Amino acid sequence: MGRLKNKVAIVTGAADGIGLAISRAFAKEGAIVVMADINDKKCRQEADELLKQNQHALPLFCDVGNTDSVNEMVKTCIESFGKIDVLVNNAAISISGNITKMPDEDWDLLMNVNLKGVFRCTKACMPYMLSVEMGSVINIASGQAHRSWDDWTAYATAKGGMISMTNQLAGQFGNKNIRFNTISPGAILTPMATERIKTEGEKYSKESERQAAMLRFGKPTEVAMAAVFLASDESSFITGDDMKVDGGLCTLPRYMG
Repeated sequence: MGRLKNKVAIVTGAADGIGLAISRAFAKEGAIVVMADINDKKCRQEADELLKQNQHALPLFCDVGNTDSVNEMVKTCIESFGKIDVLVNNAAISISGNITKMPDEDWDLLMNVNLKGVFRCTKACMPYMLSVEMGSVINIASGQAHRSWDDWTAYATAKGGMISMTNQLAGQFGNKNIRFNTISPGAILTPMATERIKTEGEKYSKESERQAAMLRFGKPTEVAMAAVFLASDESSFITGDDMKVDGGLCTLPRYMG
């Protein structure tokens, strides 16, 4: 408890899944959490639950695919709390498609949200971190940036670009005490994964579990605790790193069935 006391943290995609788990973990550790999401209603509901527990959360609408929306979210954070200590770029969409058939519109939409959204949020927050020469930016990448799955080229490309962007920024701003790291989750039992189990059946569930050395799905809380570490002063000498929270998925050769 108290590992993030008095830190102001922005978490995008905070209404559900990994983003919600990170928001809850941050708040439990004493952070003031700006919960940003395009799903304004769900975000407010989740923030209200944290407030009932005497934890600090501010829900804000934010579409990371829109520059004005991102800038307004950051402006409100600064007006409310005067600083930004931590940024977690988690918001993303999931679109699969065979590269030979995928429409340009699907590719462009995914890149605009999953990759350019990270650019927008980072760009908007950086002036405030630079003014005090301190900050931690945590980008939620994916095991798909490291492995090959059929028909997930666009998603993997965006996540791989995120890792490269993170590495570049870590090198450039290390002398300003602003740290940039990524977390690459494996198969995590998020609401999105639960929905795929419902629609694709037990085959999807079993194949996903078999890919990891630990033979199970990960929990959103397991990703969240990695984010707590990277947001805290415990990781003060870690930058440019990619932390895999994947149960050993990237350690083994890919196998299905």
